[in-house]
Amino acid sequence: MIIDAHVHAGEYYRHYSARFAEQMTATTDLAPEDLTAPEAELLAEMDAAGVDRVFLLAFDVRRVEGFSVPNEFVADLCARHPDRLTGFASVDAGTPGAAARLREAVTGLGLRGLKTAPCYLRMSPADRRWYDVYETAAELDIPVLIHTGYTPSRQADPRFFSPLLVEQVAKDFPGLKVILAHLGTPWTGPCVDLLARHPDLYADLSIFGSYQPPATVARALAHARDRGVLDRLLWGTDFPFASMTGSVARTAELARDPEPWPDGSDPLSPREYEALMGGTAARLLASTRAPHRAGSPTPPMS
Repeated sequence: MIIDAHVHAGEYYRHYSARFAEQMTATTDLAPEDLTAPEAELLAEMDAAGVDRVFLLAFDVRRVEGFSVPNEFVADLCARHPDRLTGFASVDAGTPGAAARLREAVTGLGLRGLKTAPCYLRMSPADRRWYDVYETAAELDIPVLIHTGYTPSRQADPRFFSPLLVEQVAKDFPGLKVILAHLGTPWTGPCVDLLARHPDLYADLSIFGSYQPPATVARALAHARDRGVLDRLLWGTDFPFASMTGSVARTAELARDPEPWPDGSDPLSPREYEALMGGTAARLLASTRAPHRAGSPTPPMS
């Protein structure tokens, strides 16, 4: 099974602002309109890449960026394709009632995880305002995906890019399963070392695995293998910011070709490749409780 552990829902004219879309695509070959990933296009990309399931992310940055991809929108998509889409809620701890909104998203809408965007919200992931949200996530037994690393959004606060800010969260919430997005790019080495210090931390390869040179990705994977945490890395793309088909091909090559790998390191073994491409993500979901979904939400109109 192949699972993309980092996929964005949302439509350009309905959810994302033009300013945000232009900033996020400025250094790519994408047009701002390409951030739209309508249902049929998402499923077609999954089919073309051989992807069985994705973690589909809501995105609440309204307080700073002026828009959100609502939990209800993501839940509705997942309800129509429960065998392909696993939804992650998003809340902003800088607005009152964030923990209650997370609880409703899980127990009422049937979402299976939480996506947070601290730097976009100009706050640290270790800000105490997040703590009742983390407590609720731990009680609900859901994984928390935290954006770490660089973003081209000019409204984001670079003081909160570093994955090392999550260390205090790991100390204060032992047992809470946290996924560090983008392997903390460009702090990939410290991110791997952070995973080695905390057994309930994971990281995904989204963006990093799609755009960095194969030798750079191979070095990071070799470091993770040496530190004993390769089995806590999850393949992901950040689609539609990156292609699933292209990323699958790039990662498969790392299981075949020894050329990009540093001296003394072998390509991914079949077992390592299987875990990276979906086995670890499936294990992570299997270790959490599947919530009861209290009915099908009506698609939001705005």
